[in-house]
Amino acid sequence: MHHRVAAVQIPGGRGSGYLLTPRLLLTAAHVVRDEPDARVTVVGGTGTRRARVVWRGAGVCDAALLVSAEDLVRPETAARLPPVRWARLTDDSPLGGCQAMGFPRAQHDRTRGVDLEHIECALRPGSGIVRYRYVLDVKDVAPEPAGGRSPWEGMSGAALFAQGLLLGVVTEAPGNWRHRRLEAVKGATLLDDASFVAAFTRHAGTAPPVDALSSATRTRKPLVLAGTLHSAPRELAATIRAHWTTARQQFFDRAGGTPPGPTTGRRDLLTWLQQFDDPFTDDVEARRELIDRRLTDPEVTPDLKVLHLLGWLDPDGEAVWKGTRVTLESLATACLRGRLDTDGPAAEVYRDLRAGGLLEALADFTELRGLRGTQQAWDDAWRSWRRAAGPVDLPDRAREWADGDARGMLLAALLPDPRTGEWIRTAFGRLTPPAAGRVAWYDRLCERGGDPGSPVGQLVRTDFAAYAAVDAERRAERAARAEEDRALAAARAEHERQWAACEARRLTPAARWGAAVRVTLWLGAWGVVTVPAAWLVWGWTRPSMAVTLAWHLPALSLAAYAARLPRAVRLGAAYRPPLRSPRKWLPADRASLRGGLLKAGFVFGAVLVAGVLLHDVGRILTTAFFACLCLTVYRYAGHGHQGPVPSSLRDWDDGHQARLRTRVTVRKEAGASRDTTRPLPVSARERAAVHQALITGVAGGGVGIAGHERWPRSTDRATGQVPLRPVSGPDGDAGEVWCGLDQRSTSPSTPLPPAGSRGATSPGGGPSPA
Repeated sequence: MHHRVAAVQIPGGRGSGYLLTPRLLLTAAHVVRDEPDARVTVVGGTGTRRARVVWRGAGVCDAALLVSAEDLVRPETAARLPPVRWARLTDDSPLGGCQAMGFPRAQHDRTRGVDLEHIECALRPGSGIVRYRYVLDVKDVAPEPAGGRSPWEGMSGAALFAQGLLLGVVTEAPGNWRHRRLEAVKGATLLDDASFVAAFTRHAGTAPPVDALSSATRTRKPLVLAGTLHSAPRELAATIRAHWTTARQQFFDRAGGTPPGPTTGRRDLLTWLQQFDDPFTDDVEARRELIDRRLTDPEVTPDLKVLHLLGWLDPDGEAVWKGTRVTLESLATACLRGRLDTDGPAAEVYRDLRAGGLLEALADFTELRGLRGTQQAWDDAWRSWRRAAGPVDLPDRAREWADGDARGMLLAALLPDPRTGEWIRTAFGRLTPPAAGRVAWYDRLCERGGDPGSPVGQLVRTDFAAYAAVDAERRAERAARAEEDRALAAARAEHERQWAACEARRLTPAARWGAAVRVTLWLGAWGVVTVPAAWLVWGWTRPSMAVTLAWHLPALSLAAYAARLPRAVRLGAAYRPPLRSPRKWLPADRASLRGGLLKAGFVFGAVLVAGVLLHDVGRILTTAFFACLCLTVYRYAGHGHQGPVPSSLRDWDDGHQARLRTRVTVRKEAGASRDTTRPLPVSARERAAVHQALITGVAGGGVGIAGHERWPRSTDRATGQVPLRPVSGPDGDAGEVWCGLDQRSTSPSTPLPPAGSRGATSPGGGPSPA
C-alpha cells in the first residue's frame, strides 16, 4: 500500500500520513500543529499539493484529516483505490504482524534524500491502557539517534495496519525503550468521535466501514491442486508451472450444463484468494482486479486466466505459458519463426500473441515488465501498416503476406530485446532491395512506410524488400526470356524463308526436266554396262545365245528406269547422281567392294541361268524368266534408298535430306518451347512452400537476396523441379535446393544438387541462378 503513504510538511516540521481517498488524508494532529493547511506529497502521486485541515483532534485523540482540492494520485491509481476498512479489537491478547509505513528521521540522508520505512511490530493491547494508546514493539529494528534527536521523528501520522484493517495512527516514540517502541492513537478513539465520523463521511462520501479484529492467530484454509495443499501464493505458483493443464481444468474450464457454469474448483480458488487481504504483505488491489477483471471475465480464455493468476501469485518468478518458459528471446522467436510454421511451440505462441491479451498478461512478471504498453503499440503499428499498404497495388502473394503474418515482424521490431534489434540490423545488411524505379509497388511502399527505423519501415525493408527483389528478378527473367524468344522466332522465320526458297527452286519445271535427264543418263549408263555380261558368259561358246541375252539384259535397266523416273522427277533439283564423280559410286572400301561383287555376281548368275534356259527349254521360258527379274528390279528400284552405300538406285539427295532433318529439328524445338512456356497451374501447397522458404530465408539472417527462391515457374514444372528452400553452399554462400515434383502430385522427392553448382543448368538450358 505504499502508493497511499504521504509526506506531510509545514514550516518548521514534517511527518507522515495515509491516503483514505484520492483527496482525503489521515495524519497526526501534532504534525500540522495549528496550521490551516500543509503541503502533501504521495509516493508515486501527482506531486506536492496543498491540503487544508478539515478536522483536528485534541488530547488523546492526536489525529487530523486533510483534504486536497485535487487528486493526490494519478487517475489510474485513483480508479483502483478500494475503501479503507477500520478495525476494533475484540480482546486484549497481543497481536503480531502489525505494520506501518512512514518517513522517520533515520531514513533521511543529505546525499540520498528522504526514503520510505516499512516496519513490522507487535501490538500489546494491555500496555498503555491508562494513556488510552496502543503500544507497539518494533521488530528487528533499532535505529540510532542522531544529534540527540529521536530517529523516529517524522514517523508520526503513519497508519497502523493489522490483517489489512486500519488500527490507528502512530503518534509518539516513548523514551527509555532504546528506540524500539512506538505508540499510536487507537482507531476506536477516532470511530467514537462523532465529529471525526461526520468529517470523514462528508469528504469520503460514506461512513468508515468497521470490522471486528481478534488477536487470535489467523489461519488460512489451504487449496488443493495436483494432490498438494497450498497455503502460500508461491507454493501454488510452483505447482501451476509444473501442472498447467491440471490447473486450467480445475479452476477455469467450464462445467457441464446448459448453459455451462463455473466449476467448484474456481469457487474454491476465489475463496482461497479472498484470504490474502493484508495491504502490507499482499497486493490487495491487484488481487481485487485479478478476481473482478480477469478470473471472472467470460471473454478471457482459460489459459490467459491461469497466466494472470500466476502473475499475481509470483510476479518475481518465471513467466510460463501453457507449461513453457517465456522470455523475450522466445517471444522474438515466435514473431520471426513461429509466423512461418504451422505447428510447433513457436507457431502456437505466435497464434496466441495474435489472439490478443498475452502480452498484457506477461507484463505482470518482473522480468517481462518491459512489455507494458507493447500490445497497444503493436495494434497501433498494425493500423499504421494497413493504412500504408492498403492503397499500394501489391502482387497477390505479397498482399496475402501483408494482410496476415507480416504482423509478426511489427511485434519483433517493438520487443524490448536487443537481440531482436541486432537480427533486424543483420537483415538490413544482408538484403539487397531492388534499385529505385525497378519495382513500382516497392518504391511506393517505402514512400508510405515512413521512417526506416519505425516498425512499419523495418517491415517494408525486410519482408517486402525480399519480395521486391524476387519480383525484380522475375521481371528481368521474363524480359530476357522474351528477348530470347524474339531472337528464336526471327531465326525460325529466316529458316522457313530459306526452306521455302529452296523448295521453290527444287520443284521448278526446269529442275524436274533436269532430274529426268539425269536419271536417264545415269540408269542408261548402267544398262550399257550390263550388256557385255552376256558376251563374257556365252560369247565364247554360243554367240547366238549371247546376242539373244544381250537384247534381254537392257530390259532390267528399263524396269529400274521406269521405277526411278517418277521419284527422280519428284525430287527435282535435289536428285544429283554422280555422273562426273566416279569416286562417289565406285567401291571405296572392302564392304563396298563386297557389295559390288555380289551385284555383279547376280547379273552374271542371271545371264548364266537365262542361257541354260534358252538352250534347254526355249525362248518363251527365258522371256518369262526375264519378266520376273524385271518385276523384281522394278519393285526394288521403287523404294527410296538413302545412305552412304554406293548404289545406282540411291536417291542421291543427301543435301536435301540434311535440310529436311534440320527443318524437323527446328519444328520440334519450336513445339517444345511452346510447351515449356505455356503457363501451368501452381498448387496452393507449392505456393505455400516457396512463400515460406522466401520469408524463412529473410528471417534466418544468413541468406543473401541472391539466394532467395523464385516463385514456381511453368518451365520448372515442365522439368519436374521447383525450388523450395535456400541453403548454404560449401563456401557459406546461399544457393537453392531443387526438389523434383511428381507431375501427378506435389510431394517432394529426392533433392538434386544445388543450382548454380558446377554442371547444374536451369530449365531453359543456361546456368541456374546462384
